[in-house]
Amino acid sequence: MRTAKRRIDPSVMRRLLSQPHRFHFFQAVRLLQVQFAREAGRAASPEHVLATRLRFPNTTRLSFPPSEIEALHVPALPPEALQDDDAFAEAIASGKLDTVALTPAFFGMLGAQGALPLHYTEVVLEREGVRRDRAPRAFFDIFSHRAAALFYLAWQKYRLPLQHEIDRTRHYLPLLLSLGGIGDRAARADLHEAPGTIHDEALAGYASALRHRPVSAAYLGRVLADYFQVPIRIEQFVGGWYHVPQGQLSQLGLGNNVLGATALAGTRVWQRDLRARVWIGPLARADYRRFLPGAGDAEALRKMMAVLGGATLEYEVRLVLRKEDVTGCALGGTDGGRVGFDTFLATRPSRHDRDDAHYTLQPVH
Repeated sequence: MRTAKRRIDPSVMRRLLSQPHRFHFFQAVRLLQVQFAREAGRAASPEHVLATRLRFPNTTRLSFPPSEIEALHVPALPPEALQDDDAFAEAIASGKLDTVALTPAFFGMLGAQGALPLHYTEVVLEREGVRRDRAPRAFFDIFSHRAAALFYLAWQKYRLPLQHEIDRTRHYLPLLLSLGGIGDRAARADLHEAPGTIHDEALAGYASALRHRPVSAAYLGRVLADYFQVPIRIEQFVGGWYHVPQGQLSQLGLGNNVLGATALAGTRVWQRDLRARVWIGPLARADYRRFLPGAGDAEALRKMMAVLGGATLEYEVRLVLRKEDVTGCALGGTDGGRVGFDTFLATRPSRHDRDDAHYTLQPVH
């Protein structure tokens, strides 16, 4: 429990509205854009929010700017709402933060840093001070507002983390997925199905690995270990026996076979270039069961291997159970095992890890 005299740090948004000079221009606009986008939800795009709820008027000061932001004004927000967090939260909930006028000190048409000669600023100041005429300044604000908004959007466009923060589904994710070669929704339909769902954000994170062809065993092992957060390594050229299709068997009287070239004795052949072995572990019992056939991570592993390694290889998965979790088989109880995978005939603690369990992913027939 906090003490009665404990200070409460103001929120970032309230600090921005009360002390705008402490923020950089891009940082301030980014905070306001996030706040407005959160309020609007999916009803408006970030560009629309920036154009309708933020204004960038010109500065008329001729002195050196001490900060990037000269002033920040919210017409509908009463000054007492900035005194404490509770009053500020109530004002935000009631819609008082409708439009914000942010005056940049380094950008615009007027002022010491403006694009126009200083004579224009002097004329505008004279019209406002002597004649109470704000029309000239409002006229220049039309151009400075649009220029400042485009300046911010240009800064934001080439910073992908900001695209992910503001509008990830329309810009950020499609771009990275397209770089990985799976921008089409139909190509990712199987990956989204349960069990073993693989989200688009995860695929986007491995976009460089998805487009890397051919993928090395070391690279593939590192990507899988990073995704599943368990030790994984790939063993190449494991080899296996494969049945020869009936039409390719050597038979007398049915085709001409050349000895040493096309003639084959037997119904199966040994090949080393069609199989790789995936070693997973040592694993704790809970992690071990997540990779058993039919479990969620086993299905996710199958999908990741198909996307990363291609469909031309088959993979033999070897699960390694750490020796501390190797226990004997016992009847009853709630922690029952699966015969052939995590049950052992043992009466004493194991001295080494067990790698008896194995199964095959996407077998080549």
